Amino acid sequence: MLINREQVDIAYRKLKSYVYYDKTDLRLRKTLAEFECSADFDEKLETVHAVVNSTQPTRHKDFDAWLRKINFRVVPKKIKWVTKEPDSDESANGKFITNVTSTAQIEVEKVNYFFDGPIELHLIAVLWIMQEGRFLDAQLGHECCGSRLVDSLHGDSDNTAGLFLKYHEQYSKWRDTGIRKAKQILVEDRSNVAILGLDIQEYFYRIRLDVKAVGDAIRQGQIEDSNGDDVPQYISLLRCIDRIGRVYRKIIASNIELTHEGLLEIDTGLPIGLCSSSVLANWYLKDFDERVKQYVRPSYYGRYVDDILIVIPAARDPEKVNGSPVSAFMDEILVKTGILCEPVNRRYELSNREGLYLQQSKCILQYFDAKHSIAGLEKFQKKLEQNGSDFALMPVDEADNSMEDVAYEILYEGSVNKFRSIKGMAENRYELAKHLARQTILHLLTNDRPDPTVSLGLRKFFKGKNSIEYHDLWERVFTFFAISDDPKAAKAFDRHLQTEVKRVRCADSGVTNRLAADLKQHLELSKAMAQALCEADWGFAELIPGYDIEVLRNSNLIRHHFVRNPLLNYTKFTGPLTTLFVERTVQVDKRKLELSPRYINFDECMLLATSGDVNLGKKTAFKWASDIYEIANRQVIDGVDWNSAKNIEGDDA
Repeated sequence: MLINREQVDIAYRKLKSYVYYDKTDLRLRKTLAEFECSADFDEKLETVHAVVNSTQPTRHKDFDAWLRKINFRVVPKKIKWVTKEPDSDESANGKFITNVTSTAQIEVEKVNYFFDGPIELHLIAVLWIMQEGRFLDAQLGHECCGSRLVDSLHGDSDNTAGLFLKYHEQYSKWRDTGIRKAKQILVEDRSNVAILGLDIQEYFYRIRLDVKAVGDAIRQGQIEDSNGDDVPQYISLLRCIDRIGRVYRKIIASNIELTHEGLLEIDTGLPIGLCSSSVLANWYLKDFDERVKQYVRPSYYGRYVDDILIVIPAARDPEKVNGSPVSAFMDEILVKTGILCEPVNRRYELSNREGLYLQQSKCILQYFDAKHSIAGLEKFQKKLEQNGSDFALMPVDEADNSMEDVAYEILYEGSVNKFRSIKGMAENRYELAKHLARQTILHLLTNDRPDPTVSLGLRKFFKGKNSIEYHDLWERVFTFFAISDDPKAAKAFDRHLQTEVKRVRCADSGVTNRLAADLKQHLELSKAMAQALCEADWGFAELIPGYDIEVLRNSNLIRHHFVRNPLLNYTKFTGPLTTLFVERTVQVDKRKLELSPRYINFDECMLLATSGDVNLGKKTAFKWASDIYEIANRQVIDGVDWNSAKNIEGDDA
C-alpha cells in the first residue's frame, strides 16, 4: 500500500508538534524551523514522498544523501563532585559542608549521545510509526506508560497532529498510580507493602534489536487488526529505520567506546532523539512486562520506558534478613522466578534480554508496615498531587521568595531543629524551574521593572557544576530576562556561562571538545528562543551570530505561553510578542495556521477576533474565529451556539 502525499503532510505536522512540545532539543527545533522556512519546503516533502514509495527506499540516492548528513550531539549526564558527597560516610575528623560549586575545571563523568540528522530522516521515522510502528504500540499493556502513541494513530483515517501522549501526564500516571495502590494496601487491606524501583543501565545503548523479530511482530499486529479481512501490504519502512540506526552507531562508535565501557558489537542500540526509537524501546521490554505480571503478580506494575515500579504486599520486613534487604527482596521475587539471572558483581541481567542489566546500587526498596505510621507515604502522595498544578498557580506569599529560598534545600539526618542534624545541601531543580516560571508570568501580567536581586541570585546559582548540570534551564533564564526587559543581566549571564563552558572537561580531549562545542551551540539557541519573543533591537541579536531569529517566529516554534496577546504569533505582526498593545491592525497568517504545531482553543480564536488587533474584513467575530479554528485544527467548531450567546448578552444589558 503506497503512502500518499497527504500522509507525508500529516507526518510533518506530527513531527512539528512532537518537536514543539519538547523542551530540551533546541538543535532539532532550529533545524526544523529552517526546513519549514526554506524556499523549497514543498519540494523537500515531495522528495520524501518519492523515496518512501520507491521499490527499495534504502538504496535511493536521496536516502543515501540523507544518511551521509547524520551527526550527533553530546549532552552532559553526570557531573563529578569535587568534594565529598553529602551522604558519604563521615570520618572521625568531623563534617564539612560547603556551598562552593566553582572549580578550575568542571569534570563531566558521563555523557549522552543524541541523534542529529536531516529532517527528512525524522519524517521517515514518523511515517514508520504511522504505518508500522503503531502495531507494536498496540501490543503493549497499560502498565507501559512512557512514549505511548495517541489513540487516533491506531485508526486508518487519522489526520491529527498528535504523535505521543503528553509525557508529563503519562509520567504522573506511572508514578502516582503506584503510590495510590500502596496506600490502598496499607489502609484498606491493612497489609504491609513494598515498593521496588528499578532502572536498566544505559538502556538505549545496550539494546540488541532483532529486525526480523520486529517485522514479524508488526505483521502479526496487522493480521490481528484486520479482523479476518485481507491484510494490506504496507511498504516496509523498517529497513530504513534499521539502516539509520546502523549508520548512526558507526558515526558515534569511536566516541562511545571512550565513554560507555563494556559495550559489545552486538549492542546495536537505538538512536536517542529519533522518535521511532521510543516505540521500539517500549516494545523491546514487552516480554519482560508479561513475565513480571505472570510470575510476580504484583498489586501494581508500571514501566516508564526503562524505569520500573513494582508494588507488592510484603508478609515480612525485608530488613530482617541476613545481608542486604534489597538483594534479598530482588532474589525472592525476580531471581527465583527466573525473570533476572543470579547477580554478578551486584549486577542483575534480564534473563530474556541478554546484555541488559539492573544495578543494585540504583535499586530503591521502600517498605511500609501497616501497624506503623504511614504519614511519610501520605506526605509524599500529597506533594505529588500539589506538584501537578504548581506551574499553573502563583501564590502571592511565594512570589517574593529569593532564589536561595527555592533553589536549595537543606538535607537533614534526624531532627530538623538541630544544627548538627544538617548533613548537606542539594539543588532543587523543580523548585528553581517553578520559581522562574512564576517570576516570568508575573512580569507578563504586571509589567514591573526587573529586580536586580533575582538576576544576582541566578548568577550565584549557575556557578561551577550547576551551570552545566542545569544547562536545560538556560533558555528559561534568558526568557525571564527578556520578558522582564533586563538586557544588562542577560549579557552578564551570557558572559558568565561562556566562561563556565570553557572549564568543561571529560576523560578524553576529543569528547571534551565536542561537548564544549555542543554546549556553546545550546547556549546560542537558548538566547535565540528568548530573542524570538522580543523586539529585534532588544539586545540579544548581537549575542547570537549566524542565527536567523525570524525562522523560529515564522515556523511558530517559539514558546506560545509567553505571547502576551493570544494568537498574536499567528499573524503577520513583526513587533515584540510580549507587547501589551498593537498600534495598527494586522493580517492573520494562513500558513502559520495551517502548520500550527499545537491545538488552538476556540476561546483563543475569539480573544484574537475581539481584540481589535486584526482585520476581520466583513465577517463577524464569531465567523472569523470559527474559520481560523477550522484552518488550524482541521475540524469545524462544535458545541458553540453564537445566537444563544448573543441573547444572553442582550438579557444582561
